[in-house]
Amino acid sequence: MKIRYYVNHFFYIIKTAGIKETLRRVVMKVKRTLLLIKGNVLFRFRKNHQKVINSLQAVKRDQEAIKQHTQSVDIVVCVHNALDDVKRCLTSVVENTSSPYKLILIDDGSGIETQKYLEEFSKKHEATLLRSDIGTGYTYAANRGMRASSADFVVLLNSDTIVTDQWIDRLTQCANHQDEIGIVGPLSNTASWQSIPKIEEDGDWAANPLPSGIDVFDMGILISRNSAQMYPYMPLLNGFCLMIKRAVIESIGYFDEENFGQGYGEEDDYVLRARKAGWKMALADDVYIFHAQSKSYSSEKRKQLSAQSGKILVNKHGQGIIDEGVLYCLTDRVLNGIRAKSAFLWEREKIIQKGRGEFIGKKVLFLLPIAKAFGGGNIILSEGVAMQKMGVEVSIFNLEGHRGQFEQSYPGLLLPVIYGEKENLPKICEHFDAVIATAYHTVEWLRNLENIKKGYYIQDFEPRMFSKGSKEYEQALKSYTLFENLICFTKTNWNRDIVLDETGKQAMVVGCDFDVDLFLPRPTPKKDWPNGPIQIAAMIRPETEYRQPGLTMKILKKISDQYRGMVEINIFGTPATNHLFQSMEIEFPWKLYGLLAPEQVAFLLNETDIFVDFSTYQAMGLTALEAMACGCAVIAPIEGGADTFINHGQNGYLVDTKVESEIMKQLRFLIENHQKRAEIQNRALLSVQQYYPEVVSFNLLSGLFEG
Repeated sequence: MKIRYYVNHFFYIIKTAGIKETLRRVVMKVKRTLLLIKGNVLFRFRKNHQKVINSLQAVKRDQEAIKQHTQSVDIVVCVHNALDDVKRCLTSVVENTSSPYKLILIDDGSGIETQKYLEEFSKKHEATLLRSDIGTGYTYAANRGMRASSADFVVLLNSDTIVTDQWIDRLTQCANHQDEIGIVGPLSNTASWQSIPKIEEDGDWAANPLPSGIDVFDMGILISRNSAQMYPYMPLLNGFCLMIKRAVIESIGYFDEENFGQGYGEEDDYVLRARKAGWKMALADDVYIFHAQSKSYSSEKRKQLSAQSGKILVNKHGQGIIDEGVLYCLTDRVLNGIRAKSAFLWEREKIIQKGRGEFIGKKVLFLLPIAKAFGGGNIILSEGVAMQKMGVEVSIFNLEGHRGQFEQSYPGLLLPVIYGEKENLPKICEHFDAVIATAYHTVEWLRNLENIKKGYYIQDFEPRMFSKGSKEYEQALKSYTLFENLICFTKTNWNRDIVLDETGKQAMVVGCDFDVDLFLPRPTPKKDWPNGPIQIAAMIRPETEYRQPGLTMKILKKISDQYRGMVEINIFGTPATNHLFQSMEIEFPWKLYGLLAPEQVAFLLNETDIFVDFSTYQAMGLTALEAMACGCAVIAPIEGGADTFINHGQNGYLVDTKVESEIMKQLRFLIENHQKRAEIQNRALLSVQQYYPEVVSFNLLSGLFEG
């Protein structure tokens, strides 16, 4: 009977929907069934497996102090003519390298002019000089240098490089970060996988010329100052600058002269041999070394040699390990995050300098009466720090009753906090040039303040949070027009337009932003599907109706039931003891992380594949933006301002969150389509680094003091 039913149903679908649509439905049904079978095989599903996580690791925000190295270092520089490059290289080494170190110069058949320069330089700087009258090629020259070294570390440095401040100390610190790290390389403008911000351009390696107005040493400072010092592992490293531990040389020997005597490919071979011997390679992501690119060979000759060495590498190590390494270097979230962030460092610095020129010495007070960490507070604190960089004296006013919880939520806050009561504000504000309200009820606090700029930083259209006609609704609605000279700011056009439509008040759009130095992809032991479950995260705020906490949990339960073993659900934003949370549909497996500090949110999002926000609307959608920066595929509400940074179907998805079927359809699509999910994740993190806080802070200051 069942077989007859299915046959009849099959022909009914063909008749009503057509053959093409019928086949599509069959393929999708088979695909979903196979995915579920795979999930059940790989992961044992335990019904109602719920776990409350009371302590979640936090991302380390502060950089590790750089100490002058004490281990011995030999710097081997192989030279074959190109004297101008050589001079720049050796001068930069002498000026930017801390002791102890020794220079070993290999003159590989250079002409008379270069020969004489190296002889004079080596005498002046007590460098070891080894010369071959006839050029032997880089591989042989590098081996001569390594054999002449007995130091704890050997650095092979191309003669067409320019090193920057603390380079040796930083490389050494990276190498000592883990015992298994054997070889370390820095970032550069042109060093294949270590190039920033681009690795490829027009079918060739990107040249990445320095932006106008900045030199190599400025770039080095920007990279080191803004680095997260993640020291990610690398499957391949470019040979333009390699720091090698003595133990690696003792373990695997020197470059392979027999197969790579002409140069090109010798460093890849060496790295692969080191990996097979159990060593790891690491990227010192706080070091920038400029690479002018070799002038020993023409561009065409380099391509020929590279192609030849590629064939030898495949024969020696196999195509699989090479393809795996190349794919990793192209698609790894951490590496792409480093590249994306570096693209805007100079723009950020220029805005900071412009801000210092226009606003240095100004004093601004934010009214932020909060006890616990939340998105709006996080972004205000981040923008306050950005203003500090511009020479603005920024302080936070908070209520005395919030002191304990606030300081627990924001340990190590970089901004000074003034605690008191709202009645204290007239006296406090005598020392400030501008004061900014950040919530509807704080606008009233500005009433008796004189001779001071008054701003209202509108984080949302707050009347929507209350029942129409209620006391809170009316107070929130009137807050926008309470004072004639009140300068209003919004983050998105959507928020500006709704304020204008509902109240007639004009507001300045300052733009979206997030803490780009905190929210970024970081190395993680998490295994991607199919080697581990797909991690789905959501924020649950049971008290906030417009965030649709009940619907969110309902959908997560359906997804958990349908894709049992294939997905894991992680939620945060509420304690497990919240009675409203307990009254929701929670009978399915989940992990609850409670109320999180920003550093903990960053850690959780870094472990996440898909972040979902099923609110009815979001004025901006800060957590979605932060999740994208961490490399998550995001689903956010179509109503609101999230379309400022989400291009639907390209770097995220916008859905009508009032229609449950639309939400389910989009979430299922992301779960079932691994390749598309990976594409969305990569485009997300590459696209959102432009939303850095310095530009928004500058816009706020401009609106206050120039408007």
